[in-house]
This record gives sequence, structure tokens and C-alpha cells, in this order.
Amino acid sequence: MAGNADTTASVLAEIAAYGEFLPGSVRKTYEKRMRKDGKVKVYEAQPIYTYTDAASGKQKSKRIPKAAYGRVLGLTRKHKGMKKLIARFEAAAVAENLEDGSKKNSSR
Repeated sequence: MAGNADTTASVLAEIAAYGEFLPGSVRKTYEKRMRKDGKVKVYEAQPIYTYTDAASGKQKSKRIPKAAYGRVLGLTRKHKGMKKLIARFEAAAVAENLEDGSKKNSSR
């Protein structure tokens, strides 16, 4: 992270080039079945993608295909990086506004 060297323009450029991401989380699920001989067999079930619906604010879940688990996991991890970029943008904007405000007040 660049820290104080961040400007709003540079962080906005990073955000624009960031690519696609998904808010939420994804988890694998398992099913346990008891066989006739008494042994318990564990099967992999479909993964579940959990997210917060923007319109209602409620948490929702969707089952996704097993083949899509890796891609969805990567996209949800990218969302964490996007949140960090947004925090950097907010910090840079506040710093720039404070600098502008201190220049205006110092000329009085």
C-alpha cells in the first residue's frame, strides 16, 4: 500500500482496472448418509453462495454448481480487495479535502 502518496485519481484508476468481484461468501457443504451396514458415508453436496440482497438488506443463499466453486471463491476474495481500495480512496479524499481546507483557512 502506498499510504500517504495515494491520491483520489490514482486510487480511482486502480478501482476502474480492478475487474469483476462478488460480495458475499461461498462454502462447501457435505451430506452424511448412513448405510445399511451402519457405516456413515460423507458426500460432497453443492456449494452455497451467501450474500446480502441490496434491495431488501436480507441475507440470501444460492446453491452453485460444484464446477463453479473455485471461480466464485476467487471472486468473493477479490471483493475483500475492493473494500480495501475503497477505504484507501476515502482516506485519500479526506486527506485532500483537509489539505484544501487548511490552505483556505491559512490565507485569512
